[in-house]
Amino acid sequence: MKKIFLVLFTLMLSVGLLSACSREIPVKSQITGNDSYQSSDALFPRTIADAGGNKVTIDKEPKRIAILHTNYLEYFFALGSAPVASAGASVGTAQQALETYETLLPYKGKNQVMDLGSAREINIEAVLEAQPDVIITFAGHGGLDEIYDQLNQIAPVVLLDFNETWQNQTRACAEIVGKEETAEQIIKDTEAAIASAHDVISAQDKTIALFRTNGGTAFMARGNKSYYDTFGIAAPSGYTFDYAPYSLEAVAEMNPDYIIFQDYINISEGFVKTQEASSVWRNLKAVKNKNIIYFDDSLNTFGPLAMRLSAEKLEQIFK
Repeated sequence: MKKIFLVLFTLMLSVGLLSACSREIPVKSQITGNDSYQSSDALFPRTIADAGGNKVTIDKEPKRIAILHTNYLEYFFALGSAPVASAGASVGTAQQALETYETLLPYKGKNQVMDLGSAREINIEAVLEAQPDVIITFAGHGGLDEIYDQLNQIAPVVLLDFNETWQNQTRACAEIVGKEETAEQIIKDTEAAIASAHDVISAQDKTIALFRTNGGTAFMARGNKSYYDTFGIAAPSGYTFDYAPYSLEAVAEMNPDYIIFQDYINISEGFVKTQEASSVWRNLKAVKNKNIIYFDDSLNTFGPLAMRLSAEKLEQIFK
């Protein structure tokens, strides 16, 4: 297998294959790397200790970055190091993300990103075709262990910690491309936007219930306690966080001032339509006051672009 793989790699290089009630709050937010912070090859080579416990040496500043999950698209776009290739997420492809994620719309059409297919089944041949300088995914990525050595024959593989804070994941991505100062500026600007939203939201005597749907009849809590505290959001009584499911009757007992669905908007709108025949739904404060709000599913990455956009959209509710 190894011999076949190396032959395939040589062939690819030789021919130079490239590939080539309701309201929605629209906000466009873009973070870009400041040119004054751009790195140079003087910062390389460097050795990184990744989240998988591996020491990974990167010889020069990566110009061709391949990521194996769309979660990290926003990090590298924000850093000004757009990937040349990306796999999708648990649902959907990288191309769908680039076309539809509200967090990525400011970057749409500015960079060509080769679609590597599903994140659930890593396509080695597609990764090879992308000719990356570095390959990036997260520790624990399903199926990665079986092909980790093969991927390393293409380019150094760096594993990130999916459970780290967005600040530390931003720093980890910046370390790969030598843009640590850019990362600190992104963090500073994003935290400032969050603080502004916190001041506005916490001053309101209003409750917000943040949900997504589960494809059925349940309302799924979307925000955890840390997320609510970060933005100064007051949860209604009975909202217990941690992605718990609720019936319509349970939501009626909460009776929040605002209901935000943070999911694929068409799915959320379809879910709401299934509730409209119910008098329980129609008598909710949020429904009667037309305070049913739709946020895009891309905000569920909780990365720097998602947190910045969330701050802007939440603040705008009360302006």
